[in-house]
Amino acid sequence: MNYRSFLTGIAAGLLLFVQTGLSSVEAAIPADAPKDVKYILGFYYGNGENILIRENKGRLELLYRYSMQDKCFDLANVYPLSKNHFDSYTMVEAGPMSNTEVAVKFERDPDGYGITCRVGGNRYSRYYFGQETGEKAKPFRFPSVENWEELRKQANEAVMPATLDSVEAVTLVDVAKVPGVKIDNVYAGSDNIFGAPLYTTNKLYLGSKAVEALTKVQERLATKGYGLVIWDAYRPWSVSKLAHLALPADRKFMLEDPELKGSKHNTGNAVDVSLYDLETGENLEMSSGFDEPSMRQYASYPGGTERQRYLRAMLRETMEEFGFTGIEMEWWHFEYDSNNTYAHLNIPLNALEK
Repeated sequence: MNYRSFLTGIAAGLLLFVQTGLSSVEAAIPADAPKDVKYILGFYYGNGENILIRENKGRLELLYRYSMQDKCFDLANVYPLSKNHFDSYTMVEAGPMSNTEVAVKFERDPDGYGITCRVGGNRYSRYYFGQETGEKAKPFRFPSVENWEELRKQANEAVMPATLDSVEAVTLVDVAKVPGVKIDNVYAGSDNIFGAPLYTTNKLYLGSKAVEALTKVQERLATKGYGLVIWDAYRPWSVSKLAHLALPADRKFMLEDPELKGSKHNTGNAVDVSLYDLETGENLEMSSGFDEPSMRQYASYPGGTERQRYLRAMLRETMEEFGFTGIEMEWWHFEYDSNNTYAHLNIPLNALEK
């Protein structure tokens, strides 16, 4: 899905460098954080303030956001936490004007998930984004749409504006032709934010040149033991129309208006991807779930674990090395040859299978 704005790949890469401390994807892959640590990582709020607890280099860090306009904690103060014993830490505020030690304590629910964080005399409550690590992981869902088939009929009968297909069009190719990629067509089933299928086939397609580039990405990642998971690729214009119709009124901004701009996915040059482990076949744990409308979806989101941030940066660097451009609003979304304009298409997926 596309949102309202994005940064260039270079700017996003610089943000990733600042937030992760990585100068190259060739650095040693960080070890995964223990489960009990992951269960307290996240966003806490209270006293008109926001804090973020993350793991970095084997220890916890507290990021204090002093400006509510700082959506991604880009300008946050970072305080390392020294562990005293289970869920009890000390934060040192050291500087030219002060040198203070503050106690930091976490409280958990019966399942082991952090619910509060006490910093000195201040208490902050945990905010759950809807998809958390472990047993509480639940994909975000919009309210169910009762007239789904009616919306589908309306979308199929809609006519794509002629201005959207007035330039060169790509030749669509089955993404499964890329050796080693794992196809996980999220919108072919009901396990997505709409709770209903958008597509009538499991197959995914991209422009031929984008597929060639994706093949090079897959080959490079394979040398590190990873492969690409493909969540979405070419999206017929009518499907974008259906998705826009299905969005709640207060969420329409989450997709470009198909009547005005359409989606980059309509051109066959946009792809939504993640990573999986070639040895185990398991999808890797990233900084957020797919289509999760929260601060964790940002490419420069500084929270989570060091390993999650590393993998996100590695994916981005590798995709951009071979001609894709990432966007800031969604770490998983990439566009091939983004400097050129391509025609939007409305070829049904099942028609491409023939």
